[in-house]
Amino acid sequence: MSIARPSILLTTSLALAALGIGACGGAVPDGGAPAQAAQSRVTGLAARLPREILYAATLDWNTGAGTVFYYDAYGTKTPALGSLSIDPGYPNGLWTDSKGDVYVAVVNAGSNGRGYINVYTPGLRKLLRTYGSGIDGPSGGAFDRAGNMYVSNVCGMAPSMSCYVFADPRGKRRREGGSTAGYVAIFPPGSTQPSSDLQGPINIAVGVALDAKQNVFLADNTGGYAWNVIEFPAGSTQGKVLTFRDVPKDRWVGAVTVDSKDALLASVDSAIDFFPRDHGKPARSLTHGVYAADGLAYGPDGTLFAGNYEFEQNEGNVVAFPPGASAPARSFAVPYNNGVISVTIGRR
Repeated sequence: MSIARPSILLTTSLALAALGIGACGGAVPDGGAPAQAAQSRVTGLAARLPREILYAATLDWNTGAGTVFYYDAYGTKTPALGSLSIDPGYPNGLWTDSKGDVYVAVVNAGSNGRGYINVYTPGLRKLLRTYGSGIDGPSGGAFDRAGNMYVSNVCGMAPSMSCYVFADPRGKRRREGGSTAGYVAIFPPGSTQPSSDLQGPINIAVGVALDAKQNVFLADNTGGYAWNVIEFPAGSTQGKVLTFRDVPKDRWVGAVTVDSKDALLASVDSAIDFFPRDHGKPARSLTHGVYAADGLAYGPDGTLFAGNYEFEQNEGNVVAFPPGASAPARSFAVPYNNGVISVTIGRR
């Protein structure tokens, strides 16, 4: 059960961007076109990629720069194998598809802070395509069985609305200006244009996950101190706020995912809680090594990877819990002054 709310976490666990500076400038690439304005710089590419790759998106609190690091997810050595720096904008969300291609959601990149999604081959070696239409402040993504892609967005769709996201060196996060009517855009397989969307009662959609029954779950920043999780039952466009017990009334929810038994996981304050019926009280919680987990992802063997926004004063990390473990077996470091905002696992 979650028992503590980190004092640094006030309002927005979405991806952050430029430490009070604002958008980084540059135009959002057109959907499907090569992202020339968002050319990324890759460093430290390994000659041979591991079979499973861990990706972690980070924010440097001093510079406002965003970077995606990648690691050997199951290796005995945990230093980063390489990195990808994004410009313009800040990498907000990460997810992968069945081929191992990596989706990097970027915010604070275009007019009013809007963003885009770049898709790379495994190991971030090559930019494949860009999604630039039908998204506003993308914060996460997931696929259903039919290959439809669900992309959570932190703000509304009208061009006059602002999507700028900020952070300060103390890690306090907020979204500035405009409506907070977040939504989920649904992209059919092979399309860079969404065909439909999920809206109310979403306020600020931090991330998205689907279970085996195709129910859609969102971590939702309510704009206050009691963040929640919203479920859209399979095939429904009407969401409902899930009722939880034995969690703090004033709580921060950083990420959601589901395990192999379709239990809902939510990072709530300084714990990761397991809800076997998608509501009620947690059946169990992970607290060792967990502090403000902004990213959750399962590996193919059931290992749970959690990205901590901050586990020490100025440093985030990623921790790995083997199946059934109550404490992490290994951790993956990011540079000092970097917080982890999203994680994913992909195959080469």
